[in-house]
Amino acid sequence: MVEWNRDTPWRQGFPLGDDAIDALGLRHAEDPDQTIVVVATHDCDLAQDPQFEPVVEVVVGCLAAKDGNCTHAKNARKLHIEFAGDAPFWAEFEATAKVDVVKLKLNEYLPRSDVRLRSEDHAVWQMWLASRYRRSAFADEFERRLTKETKLAEKIAKAVKPHGELIIGVFFDVDEGAEVTRNGPDDTYKLDITILHQADPDFFAAEKAATTAADTIETAFREKLFAPSKKWQHIELRSCEPMSESALTYQMFKQLKRWRLEHISLAADPQQPVLAE
Repeated sequence: MVEWNRDTPWRQGFPLGDDAIDALGLRHAEDPDQTIVVVATHDCDLAQDPQFEPVVEVVVGCLAAKDGNCTHAKNARKLHIEFAGDAPFWAEFEATAKVDVVKLKLNEYLPRSDVRLRSEDHAVWQMWLASRYRRSAFADEFERRLTKETKLAEKIAKAVKPHGELIIGVFFDVDEGAEVTRNGPDDTYKLDITILHQADPDFFAAEKAATTAADTIETAFREKLFAPSKKWQHIELRSCEPMSESALTYQMFKQLKRWRLEHISLAADPQQPVLAE
């Protein structure tokens, strides 16, 4: 067994080579020949003596075609992310596919040198890893209206999906952050939606994508919740606007809540276990 060295070559986000994958028994269950395994443990924890922190957490994934609703950590359960290098590719990871490996055993191998996560994608990797523990919580009744009563949650996901990584996320401001109990269709939630888009590398393409998605979502809300009675029912959509990531202030970020495109209502029947975000 190799002695521990604090100058380990391993870092968070580094992919394992086939030698380590096979030796550690980490082949993907459904697509073993397409396996991609990436380190989830933070650099500071990787450097700790294995006597005190003996394992490294990795995530087992596989090669996959890009799905826009799974990029930029928009989906807390599934991530599609691009690896750059000699032969770039997209890979899919699921939050339930985390595995602990013995730190000293991993230290017998070197990470892949032909591919890496770019700095911006490494940030996405970190956000996705954290998202299972910091997902935004919405009122049960609001989620019921958006998902079961109106099916508008599906409309939002469909509007965003075609634009892939150009759209970073969908953010909600419900009742200006106040927790209000609503009762009946005429007692409407007040909703403002922000479609956050990339600033680089093509600002105008990203802005156009976000504007298209925002227009589609606004039309869906009006057709479903305003047009039939000529007044808002259930949820009043006050605005649905595109915004560049470069224009989002920290103050706005604290007020807005990300709507996860795979969101499961707390009011699910039977009740579903939900991890806080």
